[in-house]
Formats: sequence, C-alpha cells, structure tokens
Amino acid sequence: MDLKGHFKANIKLALPVVITQLGQVSVNFIDIIIIANLGERAVASSSLATSLFFIFLVFLLGFSYSMSPLISSAVANGNTDRVKKIFTHGMVLNVSLALGVILLLELCSPLMYKAGQDVSVIPDAITFLNISAWSLLPLMIFQSYRQFSEGISMTILVTIATIISNIVNVILNFGLIYGYWGLPEMGLQGSATATLIARILMMCIIIVVLYTNKKSLFYLKGVKWKNFQAAYFRKLISIGLPSSLQSLFEISSFALAAFIAGMHSYLDTSAHSVTSNLASITFQVCTGFGVAATVRVAGYYGVKNMADLKKAGMANIYLVVGFMTICGILFIIFKDQLPLIFFDKSKTEVIAIASRLVILTALFQIFDGIQVVSLGCLRAMRDVKIPTLICFIAYIILAIPIGYYLCIQQKLGAVGTWIGLCIGLGFAAVMLLWRFHILTKDKKNFNH
Repeated sequence: MDLKGHFKANIKLALPVVITQLGQVSVNFIDIIIIANLGERAVASSSLATSLFFIFLVFLLGFSYSMSPLISSAVANGNTDRVKKIFTHGMVLNVSLALGVILLLELCSPLMYKAGQDVSVIPDAITFLNISAWSLLPLMIFQSYRQFSEGISMTILVTIATIISNIVNVILNFGLIYGYWGLPEMGLQGSATATLIARILMMCIIIVVLYTNKKSLFYLKGVKWKNFQAAYFRKLISIGLPSSLQSLFEISSFALAAFIAGMHSYLDTSAHSVTSNLASITFQVCTGFGVAATVRVAGYYGVKNMADLKKAGMANIYLVVGFMTICGILFIIFKDQLPLIFFDKSKTEVIAIASRLVILTALFQIFDGIQVVSLGCLRAMRDVKIPTLICFIAYIILAIPIGYYLCIQQKLGAVGTWIGLCIGLGFAAVMLLWRFHILTKDKKNFNH
C-alpha cells in the first residue's frame, strides 16, 4: 500500500475513535463551562478533584490499552480463541484495578488538606472526588469492551455509546447543578453525579450494542468467564504497566501543574483548568490517530510486514502534525476569545492568565500530537520499556521541576508551569519519534 492508501485507511479507522475521544473529553469540557457560572472557586475545586482523579484514571486506562494490540494481532492471525481469552482476562484485570483505586481514593481524599491549597476550595473538591471515584467501575467495564471493539477494527459502535451518554450528561449537569426540571439542586456535587450516571449508561449501551452486532458477537459468543491463566495476565501487565506509566507520567505533570499553580493562587488553578480543557479537545483528536496507529501497526507487526508498518505509523504522524499546526495558529489568533467560553468578561484577572496559557498551548500542541502517536506505534510493536523511560525523563525529571521553579521561585504562576510542560513534551516528541525510526530502520531492529 502506498502512503496515500495509508492516509485513507488511518482516517477511516481513526475518525470514529476521534469522535469517541472528543465525546469522552467533552464530558469534562462541558462540566467546566457549566460549573464556571458558580464562580472561580467552584472551578478551582473541580479542577483539583479532576486533576487527582485523572491521575488514577489514566493509570487504569494504560492497563486497558494492552488489549487492543494483542487482539488486533490475534485477529490478523485468525486466532479467535486467543481474542476471547485476551478479552476476558483484560476485563477481570481492569475491573479489579478499578475497585482498588476506588477504595484508595475514598480513603485518601482528606489528604488534599495537606496540599498547600486555599482551604476554602477543599471541601467541595473532596466531595466531587469521592463521587467521581465510583464512576471508574462502569468506565473501566466500558473501556474493556471498547478495547475489544477497537482491536477487531470496529470503532463506530463505541462512538454511538459515547454520544448518547454525553447528551445525557449535559442534560443532567444542568439539571442537578442548578435544580432544573424538578431535579434536586446539588451545586458542584450535581456535576459529579451527572457524570457517574452518564458513565453507567455508556457502559450499558456498549454491552447491548456489541452483543447485538454480528461481527462482535462472533467473538463474544461462547466467551467463558473461567479457567483463567496466569500467562495471559502476565502478558497484559507486561504491556499494560509500561503503557500505564507512560500515560501516568504525562497526566501527572498536568495534574501536579494544577496543584503547583494553586500554590501561587486559586486564580492560576482556574486558568490552568480551562486552558487544559481547551488543549484536551485537540489532543483527543491526536489520541484517535494514536489508536489507529496502534491497531494498524500491530496488524502489520503480527504478520511481520515492516514496510507497511512504517508507512502506517508515519502517515499518522504526518496527519497529527498538520492538524496540530492548524489548531496552534487558531489558538494564537483567538487567544483572548477562547477563555470567554468559560468566564464572563468581568473576570479580567483570570482571563488574562488563561490567554497567556493559550499561547503556550499553541506552541506545544505539535509535540503533544507527535508523542501520542509515536507511543501508539511503539506499543503496537511491544516496545514499552524505553518509551516509559523517555516519558519519565520528559515529565518527571524535566516538566515538573522546571514548572515548579518558574511558577514559585520566579513567581510566573501558571505560565511557569506551562513552560515546563512545553519543554517536557518537546523532549518526549523528539525522543519517541527517533525511537520509532530506529526500530523500523531494518529487519534486525524490527525483530528486536
């Protein structure tokens, strides 16, 4: 297949995933817009809770990501029994980890009082976090079915489930936060409750849809929830744990940036929150291409077709670079207007901070797109250890310390933390892309 053919195949596979990713991130995006009407303190509370929540969520999602490349390779080799076993073992692993994280969050949420934040935002943040924690169980069940669906190259069904649940989430957010349509007025708690209900619905929809579709039912039919084998768990963990750590290092840098910004002022936390939400929209498009890269590269890896493997991966790199360049230009042009999506014009101080952060977002978006697709390609090739080390250096060694120094010591506030994030993302993008290039240079590296 030539490069043009790979472009078409990648877009066809990625588009439903992009819609799904945008649907999932829009839950938080819309939540922040609605919550912003409650004031900057409410945004700060939800931001702190969401930042901590996302650290654990990304850790769980990383484990689930090991399912799709393994399933894709099994499908490419016509091994239906292996597809079923990967699915059942992956589901058990994901649900067990989710239950452990829920317990941990419930027990540890009071520690937020020790994080050096404005004490007025902590009580609401703890309540928000505790409610959100319980959404992890239905979300990880959904994620297990999603990884199965993407592994067999069925992405549109996941999109349907996500869209429906997001519509419900928006309606319930308005209703439960402000007490519309006869629903109880719960304030900030209402937002977390709405998300919990929406994720339960999303889980139910994907189960029904996948068990009524002929292609997915072919694999799901006869699935046995017994005779579990340690070898399958070890295989999932061997890929999932490094993948989890890769994602964890990046999201932790953004989450810790929120806490570091909060040490400067709660206005910096609010500005960080809304800008992160803007950046997450474009990032989720790139995540969709990262998923497409994982599925397609894993398929070629399974049949040892190195030529098309590299073309499939690089086609996705070219696509995200072009997309993120356009987005970066738009972010710079509309840097003063984008914060107004969240805040009233009268909130001049927080808007000014957010506008500066939007400029920095425009600069690091290309790096962000390259690193997420490169990680997807490397994960498909079962290369996880070196990329994990690269991510650790990028986010833990570079991004967080530099961000802290500039934010607190140089008194740049959230702007300083985002400069640190830019440096970390730039390092990750360059090194991960170089790693993919090295591994696909010749057959010796391909069979590393």
